[in-house]
Amino acid sequence: MARSSTGSMGSIGSINICDCGKRAAMYTSWSLKNPGRRFFTCSEKADLRCEYFQWFDQEVDGRNGDVITHLNNRRIFLEEKIKLLEERIVILEAKIAKKKAKNRAMEKTVMISKIMICVFVALFAMLLMVCKSKGSSGWLELM
Repeated sequence: MARSSTGSMGSIGSINICDCGKRAAMYTSWSLKNPGRRFFTCSEKADLRCEYFQWFDQEVDGRNGDVITHLNNRRIFLEEKIKLLEERIVILEAKIAKKKAKNRAMEKTVMISKIMICVFVALFAMLLMVCKSKGSSGWLELM
């Protein structure tokens, strides 16, 4: 059974109890000396935490420690890359939103232009009809 390395309380069954009488929490070390090794420590917040500490795992041997350290470094690298890609996505989404807003404004301008062209064509057609109904053969006769 695991015991506290600094206190008199130990574990009760398979539950580790820290020096302040609370259930200890399990964490994983990612230090260079103990990569991937699990341990128990007080579950209180940092400022209230007692000194309880107990290793759960056996010490990791050289080759396994190197592999775990390499994989952890790779994980950190990939997490940083993901963070950069997520930031890039936010920037690109903002650019897309601006382009869409610009496209909507342009579509509105095109629609107004089409309406104006239709109105001018209709007015021109009406003018031609008036000219034809008055029997005039040219523009000068209307004026």
